[in-house]
Amino acid sequence: MKKHLLLILALLAVTQVFAREDIEVVNIENKAVQEYMVDALKTYTNNKNYSYSIVTQYNSSSKYGSKLYWPNGKLVKWTPTTSESNIQEIKIYASENEDYKNAYTFNPDEKSASSYMIRNLLPKKTYYYKVEEILYDGTRTIMAEGKFKTTGQVRMIQVRNSTNVRDLGGWNTLYGCKVKYGKLFRSASLERTNANGRHDFVENLNVRAELDLRYETKRESSPLGSEVKYLRITHKAGTQALQSHFDVYSKDLRWIIKMMKEGRSVDWHCAIGCDRCGTLSFLIEGLLGLNEVDLSRDFELSTFSLNGSNHRPRGHIKGMLSYIKTFGPDDDLAHCFFNYWYAIGMEPEELVYFLDNILDKKVKNDNH
Repeated sequence: MKKHLLLILALLAVTQVFAREDIEVVNIENKAVQEYMVDALKTYTNNKNYSYSIVTQYNSSSKYGSKLYWPNGKLVKWTPTTSESNIQEIKIYASENEDYKNAYTFNPDEKSASSYMIRNLLPKKTYYYKVEEILYDGTRTIMAEGKFKTTGQVRMIQVRNSTNVRDLGGWNTLYGCKVKYGKLFRSASLERTNANGRHDFVENLNVRAELDLRYETKRESSPLGSEVKYLRITHKAGTQALQSHFDVYSKDLRWIIKMMKEGRSVDWHCAIGCDRCGTLSFLIEGLLGLNEVDLSRDFELSTFSLNGSNHRPRGHIKGMLSYIKTFGPDDDLAHCFFNYWYAIGMEPEELVYFLDNILDKKVKNDNH
């Protein structure tokens, strides 16, 4: 009897080995960002000197290639069945569901394309994909299909003809949970976004609210389309803005909360998504509970969209951090940010509502 039991267990083990599926794992972070995130975490945890930065070691096109502000993705390939003149559309689907419910959809820039990099995905998910060729005569052919898994943290976003776009989700917080993906985005100007980029950003990611921080434009509506709510408020950047922009930042956050209540994901931006955008992002991420190292890392990630000596090292947030810490207590940075927002006119209930909807767990209303 014992021998039979051992034989059955052995057969089960063999069956499980053969049943394991060999599935590709795709890191959504490009190689430069992957290596920077690991090195910066170690370096900045051990080195508190804000004048020291490592980011320029990684925004290197000669070492890592171009478009380092784009995410990594899954490359799919196919062979067209006919000439471009017969093809009405190439449509690519990516979904967490095998029946392609709630799928992201993408179109190559050219109908003659035979490959496409599926980007803008969430990490730690399994995705099913298929490529469909649709002809003018109504013929529809599945050209490629399969599935893959994703990993990584930093969710940079490819919006065609735009730069420096990323999701604020995925960061660990001092509240003991993570920031949700898909709620808040930051970017450079969206003026030149093309039709495919608008589709990727608005339809796939539900970015239907745009907060424009620029003074150098007179826009009154979003270039993303009439379905996108738009607000433009003139901003400054840095410590001086934190000390004088009280009404501006409270208007920002109240509008963001209003858009959240309407079920809209929000993007805010200035011209290149670094200074004015970086200052607002710093205040919001601090409220969400990011620690000093992660505030530094996220601020520096904008450097991957810049060239040459134009970069954004963590030293740019040193003065802002020092000012925020004056709101105390000394040992609780998230509490300092909460107190800052409270001091500039936000009600505790508003702040807790925001935290409850952006963080992965509820936050008690005892931070003021």
